[in-house]
Amino acid sequence: MADKIEIYPETLDDGGIIFEIKVKDRSLLGKKATFSIKREVSVKDSRPVHDSKDLRKITFTVSASQNFRVSAAVMKRASGSFPYSGSKISIQTFAEVKVTTAIFFNSTTRFSLSNYIPSDLPKRARVKNNAKQLIDPKDSFNFFKNLTSIPAENQIATILLLIIGGALIVFNLIIGYHDQMAPEHMTWFYSHYDSDGDNSSPIGKALTGCGAIATFIWWAMRKQLQKYMAFHFRSRIRKVNRESMVNIGKLVTGCSRVDLIDPVLRVVACNMEKGKYIRGHGSNRRTVSFSHPNRAVLLYSRRIPIIPKGAPIHNYFDEEFSFKPMFQALYPRQMVSESHGLDLVWEVQLIVNDLVDQELIGNRGGFIQKEFYSA
Repeated sequence: MADKIEIYPETLDDGGIIFEIKVKDRSLLGKKATFSIKREVSVKDSRPVHDSKDLRKITFTVSASQNFRVSAAVMKRASGSFPYSGSKISIQTFAEVKVTTAIFFNSTTRFSLSNYIPSDLPKRARVKNNAKQLIDPKDSFNFFKNLTSIPAENQIATILLLIIGGALIVFNLIIGYHDQMAPEHMTWFYSHYDSDGDNSSPIGKALTGCGAIATFIWWAMRKQLQKYMAFHFRSRIRKVNRESMVNIGKLVTGCSRVDLIDPVLRVVACNMEKGKYIRGHGSNRRTVSFSHPNRAVLLYSRRIPIIPKGAPIHNYFDEEFSFKPMFQALYPRQMVSESHGLDLVWEVQLIVNDLVDQELIGNRGGFIQKEFYSA
């Protein structure tokens, strides 16, 4: 539609922008339209679900030429945005004109504001860590040793979850196999067709269901297996800047029912790319949310030979660490909704041999945002 409507921005002395909208296609005159300043998250996928947030929106009737003034205050809100292109998402700010040409039909013209929104965000420091391995390390544990380390009620719950989960998976596979072999009118649960009437494999649907069951059962079992110890925050961080020093022993504590051999206490932070995409077809079509770690830094790491059972772990970690590497290497949080955008997360991890690891998700509210913009 760029050949029908053109957008010409002009920056004002006070930081605002005047947008001149020129209409070349006279058939659009008199149509209802909207002009908006929009921050958008685009998902890099073959079947993406994008999302956006309007920073300013004006409804108008199209004429040959008209101007819209966007105040410095609105542009200041937009300046909290910065162009971002990661492995799973990209974030940009646009000026957009959308004309309603007919019921359920719109024509859209966009103009990128990347060159009109000043970004004071310095170049990020280089990161060498594998973000996924740092924020979600491989958890190696001995199931039977872990099982005997948790209270009796948690042992029973874990075994029941294992039995119930296995039974559900076997039962679901039997249904899938039966429906695959049976004529359509004799299927029990899984149809040979999707909601669009196209052929669909019952056994394929059953395998997808088994995957979902296994994921949920493992999540629930892991919660039970972590009961060999208590692990929690002692305090919340408040007003953290580049110069702040945080004592790890005053931040977290806990105690274990068993000796912890070679435990490693770590503090890590990362940028998480968030969005959604479509998977499956017909009746199996679904929207999937994702969180993809892209950049990560290790803020603190310390290994202790042994922490005896019942001993408060904060007695073994009396050191300070700084969030300065996070402010230097990671991007500030930039979300357009709860599901889409660039998130900033940090967590405390306790990695233990032969036992399921522990983690605590930290609060983001204590970080002073302007510290990300300091050189």
